[in-house]
Amino acid sequence: MNYVYLGLMLFAAGFVDSLAGGGGLITLPSYMAFGLSPALLLGTNKLSSCMGTAVAAWKFRHQIKLDKKLLAVISVLALFFSAAGALLSRVIHPSNLKILIIIVIPFVAYFVIMHKKFQSVKEKYTAAQKNRAAKIISSSVALYDGFLGPGAGTMYASFLTRFCGYDIVQATAVAKVLNLCSNIFAFVVFISLGAVDIKLGFMMGLFNILGARLGVAVGKRRGGVIIRPLIILVCIAILIKYIYEFAVR
Repeated sequence: MNYVYLGLMLFAAGFVDSLAGGGGLITLPSYMAFGLSPALLLGTNKLSSCMGTAVAAWKFRHQIKLDKKLLAVISVLALFFSAAGALLSRVIHPSNLKILIIIVIPFVAYFVIMHKKFQSVKEKYTAAQKNRAAKIISSSVALYDGFLGPGAGTMYASFLTRFCGYDIVQATAVAKVLNLCSNIFAFVVFISLGAVDIKLGFMMGLFNILGARLGVAVGKRRGGVIIRPLIILVCIAILIKYIYEFAVR
């Protein structure tokens, strides 16, 4: 039953992510509630995330109108800074990792809910300033993505909209590519350190893909209005369950 529960949560995360973003806010606490070893938590989550993000990036590939040179630069930055974030996460003792996740996730969830308030500022910055902002955003969010991860895709899209003047479709498309890059290199680091449950991560990744496919079929635009608050409710429920189990041990 634990596997059934986890599969349903990963399916829901893929569905939510395709509609509103923030699927990682469900996957990480779900792996925690499942009882996955803290040493394998981030790496296994990255494997299933890579699978879902790859499908999303492929779906959005035709919406990317960005200069190819700039896209290549910010993608490389995402690769390397996510690897640095993954290595940084290994500094934290596994027993403290779950506490950190419990503290961080409510703040990230709030950001995901409120990110639509970030408005485009196409006329405020020059092209050079926007390009520089894109590089800073790619590096900083990728560092966070490698270190922890939940909400990174929404952060990419929100900051690219706010500080680079991209419209929401363009920002989302670029965000999917950057998110895939940061997920892949972080995963490579984790697997090289033996910090991934490959069988579990791959199996749950399939559920994540199925959920994403259903979300796309339901319709991204209108779904986000309902799904975004649902992210918070699911996160709170899972975190309360984990905190209760932690307290009674």
